[in-house]
Amino acid sequence: MKLKSTSHFCLRSVLRASLLTGVLLVAGCQTDLYSGLTEVEANQMLAVLVANGIPTDKAAAGKEGFNLRVDERDMLKAIAVLKDHGYPRNTRDSIGKVFQKSGIMSSPFEERVRYIYALGEDVAQTISSIDGVITARVHIVLPDTPQLGQPVRPSSAAVFIKHQPGIDLDFLVPQIRRLVSSSIEGLEYSAVTVVLTEARPTRSVAAASESNGTVEVLPGLSVRDTDQKRFWMLIGGGVLLMLVLLGANLATYLSFSGKRAKRPAEGTAGALVEPS
Repeated sequence: MKLKSTSHFCLRSVLRASLLTGVLLVAGCQTDLYSGLTEVEANQMLAVLVANGIPTDKAAAGKEGFNLRVDERDMLKAIAVLKDHGYPRNTRDSIGKVFQKSGIMSSPFEERVRYIYALGEDVAQTISSIDGVITARVHIVLPDTPQLGQPVRPSSAAVFIKHQPGIDLDFLVPQIRRLVSSSIEGLEYSAVTVVLTEARPTRSVAAASESNGTVEVLPGLSVRDTDQKRFWMLIGGGVLLMLVLLGANLATYLSFSGKRAKRPAEGTAGALVEPS
């Protein structure tokens, strides 16, 4: 019974050691990709990365938001993929935030500038919600009210849109112009200019990370240069696990052999002291 308990104890110790080694090896390869993200943005970025075959972990960081963690080998590829999809998104100030009460008096000119800026940010935020749009900017020109006898200068707006490669947004240009003209008072449909540009994919960066040179670590076995450290860590963990198993088996064998050798000796001593 004692031998069986010793074997179970050794087995539990081996399992704990192997589990701890695996956890340390995995944890040492993870690194933060982005931190301080909102839950919505973190989920969107997580979906993009997983859809592109990049394993990603999302972890809550308390009041600081959420963090995304990826393998060190996938760092450059993850950044390139997110950049191609327009992440992380630029934070925009809403009209409510720009015009929040601060207790400080502002001049009419400052109030006008802030109004135009906030209005453009809100319209750009709406355009950014269109599928395939990476980023959008709206520049609004609202002339001052003309004085008596001066001609009226019309308002105008310029819309810049960067979209993902391979996505055709030309058919949406009329709807975008109508959206902008309807969102800004006094702006005519014909005074809205829309410029579309296709984003240049950063696949070259990801390809460079995939085509790293290889190093021969053992005769006939080569790994990528970036994986060399991880390979030796795995080898070291395997050797350590084998040593622990060997030590456990040796201890069990010695304990069992000692008990078998002790039993005959006790029987012989008992036979010698028997009375004649």
